Amino acid sequence: MSASGSWVEVDRGALTRNIGAIRSRVGNRQILVLVKADGYGHGAVETARTVFAAGADRVGVARLHEGAHLRRSGIEGPVHVLEPFHPDDLAEYARLGLVATVCDLEAARSLSGHGTSGGGPLRAHLKVDTGMARLGFHHERDRERIHSALSLGGVEWEGIFTHFSRSDDDPVATELQIRRFSDLLADLHRAGLRPPIAHAANSAAIFRHPEAHFEMVRPGIAVYGYPPDGVDDAGLEPVLRLRSTVRHLSWKEPGEPVSYGAAWVATRRTRLAVLPLGYGDGFWRGHSNRFEVMINGVFCPQVGRICMDLMMIDVTDVPEVELGDAAWIIGSRPELSAQRLAQNLDTIVYEVLCDLGRRLERVFV
Repeated sequence: MSASGSWVEVDRGALTRNIGAIRSRVGNRQILVLVKADGYGHGAVETARTVFAAGADRVGVARLHEGAHLRRSGIEGPVHVLEPFHPDDLAEYARLGLVATVCDLEAARSLSGHGTSGGGPLRAHLKVDTGMARLGFHHERDRERIHSALSLGGVEWEGIFTHFSRSDDDPVATELQIRRFSDLLADLHRAGLRPPIAHAANSAAIFRHPEAHFEMVRPGIAVYGYPPDGVDDAGLEPVLRLRSTVRHLSWKEPGEPVSYGAAWVATRRTRLAVLPLGYGDGFWRGHSNRFEVMINGVFCPQVGRICMDLMMIDVTDVPEVELGDAAWIIGSRPELSAQRLAQNLDTIVYEVLCDLGRRLERVFV
């Protein structure tokens, strides 16, 4: 048990099995696992160690400091930084052996200049905008710039990639992006400029669009156990569990308000359990009075406004609750899925997992 009374458990076995499930879908393609945002809230370093041991080929982060953290922690495999770089950071990319993302011609020239002026060539992947409209060379309007970038010396042009905007809910839009990307790849092949690794498939596309697997896939949320909606045979297991413990017990009389703003008032003689978990731990206040936790095998409603450090649970109907009893907020059972919390606030499971705060200890089991 964590000294704080609340902690996150991360199941290495589930992570390993999820990599196996993805491998069964993509065959011998390379697998780049996204461990940005501290491994989607699971702990980036231990997640990276586990997925590399399970057969993943690479890991990806969003920002330079995330890649540096992995290197300082002893992660030696290929690490991609998927956001654009600043030219001043290229020496650090070289020192740490990170793979850079190039989104425009100016960045490509900076990378080339670094390589040709004695800094040595860096591995880089060129990003193409086929419909996300966020980052990258436009697949059509920037065709000449793409050719120019890939013709520059001093760069090890290892890969080229795009990002899907609607692979989880719109097959027509995704198929259009795949065609645009494939057309560009064919053009680059004819010109002798196609990098050896093309990649496009995120978690949803891995399961829904095998034609987008190319030479590498980039699973994110699927690695952590959440398949795209409507895919029932993914073979994935949720990896993260959120546990707390009963730290205080008391009785409240009918009519007695509980917590800030009197947002909940007891309608009967009520036994309350207090858990050391709140929005200071990344568990949003908006969940107040809108979900249940499991204590001693019984689902119990959370009541009153969630505080920075504490929340209250109605355990009146749970026999023999004692101090120190475990409370499950996220678990492996479907009724305890993080997805239910996402639906509760009309958001996505990514936010629920990523927002679980650093104050919560990560325990790998």
